[in-house]
Amino acid sequence: MPEVINGFKIAKLFDGTRDGTPFVSDRPALPAGSERSKLLAYLDGGAVVLRAAGRSVDRLDASRGKSVPIAFHTDGEWVWSASVAYYLEEHELPPEPEFLHYLRSRDFRYVAPAKETIRSASLALESQ
Repeated sequence: MPEVINGFKIAKLFDGTRDGTPFVSDRPALPAGSERSKLLAYLDGGAVVLRAAGRSVDRLDASRGKSVPIAFHTDGEWVWSASVAYYLEEHELPPEPEFLHYLRSRDFRYVAPAKETIRSASLALESQ
């Protein structure tokens, strides 16, 4: 079940941590192909809610250094970190099942939210 903040569902990147190492559970692989390409396009094309300068350390492979983008996107219902696309591309880590189900139900068709909705999503993140 995703966290909901001010009406926005927040997509989890990981399901938790053990001894500081993030993990996921029960996420079927998402093989390369058309669906994965559509998913990545959707994730990358979301309206930017928040962006920070620089990048963060790859939590699954610290040897990659600061390679993970720091930004959040929305489609008006969900908010997700740009790192969701990064970890899918670099580590084949699919999004959490409920978020993926939602995206599939939309056939990965992104509809840009109104500016006021984007602002509301930004305020929701800031209230965290």
